[in-house]
Amino acid sequence: ITMFSASSKALAAGARRYSGGQLKSRFSTSLGRLSVPANSSRAFHNTTLARGKAGSLWAAFSTIPLDSNVGPALPAETTELHKSMQEQRISSGDNNILKHPQEQIYQHQIQQWISANPKIAPYKAEEYLAKLWAEQQQLFNEWDDQNRAGSSTASSAARPTVLFTTDTVNLVLKAWCQSSNGETGALRAERLLRWMEGLHSNCSEGPLAQWESILPKPDYESYATVVEAWSRAAVFESKRPSEPSGLGIKNGKGRVKHVIPESTKLAFECAKRAEELLMSMQGAHEQRMDSSPTYSNELQPDTQVFHSVLRSWANIQGGTKATAIRAMRILDLMQELHHYQSLHSNTEPKLQPNIETYKLLLRAWAHAAHTPEGPDRAEEILRHLLSMSKAGNMGADIMPDDECFHIVMKAHAESVRKRGASVMLIEGEEIIFCSSVERARKVTALLDWMELIALRPNSKIRPTTESYRIALSAWAWSRHVDAPKEAERILFKMIRANEGSRMLSDNEVRVIPETKDFNTVINCCAFARGVGTNAEEWADDEVLEQQLRELEATYVVAEGAFEALLSSPCAQPDSATFRGMMRACVNLLPNNEERDARVVELFQMAYKTPAQRENMNLSSNMRNPPGGGYVDNNILRQLRYALPSPKEYIRVREEYEEFRKKNTASEE
Repeated sequence: ITMFSASSKALAAGARRYSGGQLKSRFSTSLGRLSVPANSSRAFHNTTLARGKAGSLWAAFSTIPLDSNVGPALPAETTELHKSMQEQRISSGDNNILKHPQEQIYQHQIQQWISANPKIAPYKAEEYLAKLWAEQQQLFNEWDDQNRAGSSTASSAARPTVLFTTDTVNLVLKAWCQSSNGETGALRAERLLRWMEGLHSNCSEGPLAQWESILPKPDYESYATVVEAWSRAAVFESKRPSEPSGLGIKNGKGRVKHVIPESTKLAFECAKRAEELLMSMQGAHEQRMDSSPTYSNELQPDTQVFHSVLRSWANIQGGTKATAIRAMRILDLMQELHHYQSLHSNTEPKLQPNIETYKLLLRAWAHAAHTPEGPDRAEEILRHLLSMSKAGNMGADIMPDDECFHIVMKAHAESVRKRGASVMLIEGEEIIFCSSVERARKVTALLDWMELIALRPNSKIRPTTESYRIALSAWAWSRHVDAPKEAERILFKMIRANEGSRMLSDNEVRVIPETKDFNTVINCCAFARGVGTNAEEWADDEVLEQQLRELEATYVVAEGAFEALLSSPCAQPDSATFRGMMRACVNLLPNNEERDARVVELFQMAYKTPAQRENMNLSSNMRNPPGGGYVDNNILRQLRYALPSPKEYIRVREEYEEFRKKNTASEE
């Protein structure tokens, strides 16, 4: 497949081209070339991060604005915590360091803040950390003053107490990551990360040079947490309500021009920042690997970190073709790094694409809502994945499962639901849409493929209730003339699959048709009137008779689904069922006395069928009248529309009220 040609070439030549930071820089450059919608509502790269010397670092860190309404009310004794608590001595290299025993208590407090209220937890944790850093600097200065004064105890005194370590800062980063504050939380998390980096990159000649070994230093968890923070920010910002400027603008040909919303643009920038931090993490790993012979790859990005970046591109609401291509580039980088690690490491590689990697890639194409080719590209990846797993040329288990099929099927079905004009103008380029019926047939083909694979021994792929439900929805949304028959075929396949599972007592029942599945077929038939015809054809008597016969055949499909529901051991009819059948009578049957009699019969069946207990627990506005079965306001409205005269409606309504009163009295 064409889309994987870059990956194949990268795998073949990865070892030859890798030297130091060449791989990282080449991929970061290639990723940067891909254009993503600019003009975000906020300027990410103009954000002032904490850089510079140690003093300016602390100035930038301590001046982070805090919301006075959410700031913690710290007890007075915490400012003297290191003086009032007993200290314990730990060894760090050649220096004896005193680590504060209450650091674990502070870490536990952060965890409690996160559990109690994630929104305000990072503000409390960061303010407390700022106070500890101020006290830590004061301890450093006091020890330096004693040493310069030549005190008799200075040489034998223990090193200054360490009030917090990297683990504590990582917990604050975690608080920002889980705060659901979007871009703000990710910016604050990255600022703390840059502060830790600056402590070591700028303190060689500053006042903190002698304390470099005990200062907080970014580790794997630090980078991974900030990458995850930006990944979550991308998804969070994309879900914000935003009105795109120019939505609905038409070009000279009257075709709609799509404009990407500002929230989606901001989400793009967040995902780009997560990607850049991944490259920064890879660069820090390579730098330590070159500078320290004892370095053991602690900072090397693993599969989990790459998945965080992939999630940012895959889960953006309203993604585009650019987001999906960026996800493909991340997969290329994963494959090449895995190839290099396999050749140059005696241990198992930390980075290896697995089935979760490809699921994220499938979601990236499936969520590319403004790319008509997205579902087709996702299906190509699924087929390529099946061929690779069958060949067995990958170390990890990448055999697709039910979820992989469902992602692609939902992508096709969602494209059917969002159908519009056959041609749409996106960024000045005309895009030809695939027709709705073709998308629905692709969903059905994937379902049939799942059923064939399920026949293989020990197969992981087996259709579930969701598999059939996606296919039903696709045909119902297609509004095609063949939709009722296709929906009926899928429903009865669903019923047969359920019966087959029940016959095997040792097998899990994975397909259970529910009431809403039967209702989908009934409503698909009820709204089929006029599909595939135009008003001029109805003027011809011969054509009219043919259309009436086809409508009656469609009603037979709805009636068959209704009868199957009445006899089903898994489901029972509800208000929507009877309302759909009454609508099918009005839309599909000739306007005569037989149709009126059938409508009255369905109405009587609705109020004589006892309502289930869960329907009695609804709000007062949605609850059915007591003693009236499944009759609600919607059914009464449909009855009034279906009957030919008010007199007939009043007669049927009086019968219903009389039955309801008797039934209510008997229940009491």
